[in-house]
Amino acid sequence: YKKGFIVEEILLFLLIMYILGILINYVSLKLNLKIVLIISSIFFSTSYLYLSNNDISLFILAILLSISNYSYHSIRHYLALIMLTKKDTRLLINIMNLGMILSSIVGVLIISKLSLITVSIILLILTIITIFPIITLKINQKLSTNKKIIISKRKIIFNILEQFKVIFIELQPLFLYLYINDSIIYVGIFNIIISIASLIVVYFILNKLKLGSFKYITLLLGIVLLFKINITSSVLLLFIAFLEGILIKLYDNYSLSYLYDIKDIPIKKYLIIEETIFFVSKSIIMLFFIGFKLNLKLIL
Repeated sequence: YKKGFIVEEILLFLLIMYILGILINYVSLKLNLKIVLIISSIFFSTSYLYLSNNDISLFILAILLSISNYSYHSIRHYLALIMLTKKDTRLLINIMNLGMILSSIVGVLIISKLSLITVSIILLILTIITIFPIITLKINQKLSTNKKIIISKRKIIFNILEQFKVIFIELQPLFLYLYINDSIIYVGIFNIIISIASLIVVYFILNKLKLGSFKYITLLLGIVLLFKINITSSVLLLFIAFLEGILIKLYDNYSLSYLYDIKDIPIKKYLIIEETIFFVSKSIIMLFFIGFKLNLKLIL
């Protein structure tokens, strides 16, 4: 937006990413996972070099980010499914949340103070460092069988409807920037508060809730998000960010348990079907928003 693109162009940018995600998800899970992770990391760190104020660069950026984000996304789910039987899952989630807090703090500082090229160089250096543990990672890629995959209609409907939440979260930074506080630092602080709240949830609350609480968590999350798009006070909205962080993490716990409930079926084939449902749904939803020329607040 700061580069001069209007909201409609940003929505089109997301639509391109979603459509490409259908193919990228399929290809990523068919190739060597280590190689895909390495390529994903490099593409992510170099993609922002193409962020300039013309349509061609925006199209190239959409391609690079789609390749990097959605190949990583698929493999992350794959590795999570492999690790489900391990006891250190909560520790892993805590470490990931700490990483999100740290990256939000560092990201705010370097993005607000340094040029885009400098930021990309820093990302590239960090990416090269992350490649080394990927190379030594032991990944079991022989888990597929010829067993038939059956996904219930209820699960398909849930996965389609959940994409509205995903799009809301992805458009959230733009909403904060346009309607609340036109500062990248504010958006970063908002993300930090959400991450801290998520960390509290994982450590103190997550294991004490029963699956039957899901409908109440979802209702509360909906109410919080509804408040969020109708509050103009930037200070009050930071309190909403804390509530959102708690509820989003609780919601994600249930939605992921639904996604990861695969029993004894081939993981890669299952993820290809599930992720295809995700990306096709998001593409159709975004086409609807763009086709009816809805403004950002109405979309949310």
